[in-house]
Amino acid sequence: MVGLEQRISDAKYRRQAEFERTSKAYSLRLVPSSPPMKVLDIGCGTGVNAEALAAKGHEVSGIDISPVAVEKFRARGFDGALCNINEEIPFEDGTFDLVFGSDVIEHVIDTERALSEMNRVLRPGGRLVLSTPNSAFWVYRLLGLFGKTVSDLQHPGHVRFFSKAALADHVEKAGFVTVEIAARHMYLVMNDALGRLAAPIAAVIGLKREHRFRTGTDFWHVSRFARKASAFWADALIVTARKPGA
Repeated sequence: MVGLEQRISDAKYRRQAEFERTSKAYSLRLVPSSPPMKVLDIGCGTGVNAEALAAKGHEVSGIDISPVAVEKFRARGFDGALCNINEEIPFEDGTFDLVFGSDVIEHVIDTERALSEMNRVLRPGGRLVLSTPNSAFWVYRLLGLFGKTVSDLQHPGHVRFFSKAALADHVEKAGFVTVEIAARHMYLVMNDALGRLAAPIAAVIGLKREHRFRTGTDFWHVSRFARKASAFWADALIVTARKPGA
């Protein structure tokens, strides 16, 4: 039986290509360009992130739950495998130098197993770069006063919700060290109607426009990359960590 997550993903990739977000760009920024590495892109989609990683000089393989995504990923020339991350990752121990996962871990039922699998397929000393929404973001706290829950507001496929502290705890329990959490800090959020009104001064105040999957509409925000995440201002958390060893 096809699960909810695969149905959502298949429909998304049939309907449209992936779209860029500043949070993804910030995650990619934390992947070094040298030395050349073997990288596993978890939740690879159609290959937008893989192309950016390959442009840095890395050899990229990918896994995704969606057959539609994997077919398009392979069409771009990458090695892609169909995989439910709730199960075993189909690669040998120590295969990769870096595991990259952009907004994936919140879709996974068994967080500990998934992170342990990421650790397993990394070589000793290998790196992890992983992003996820911050469910303690100030907007969610504010909307909670009006009866909204995080599950009402995030992607319908999210089954786990993380704060900065909870994310660090899960990563450390999976055996990673040198755990650091960067972020996209978001200071102002507007719907599309208000954003259009403010568009003439967007460049002055740093207003950016992005698409929102949940509603299929655009939103506008003032944000920046932060090397150290604030538990309050961060809407997207980006963890970097290392597997112990050489």
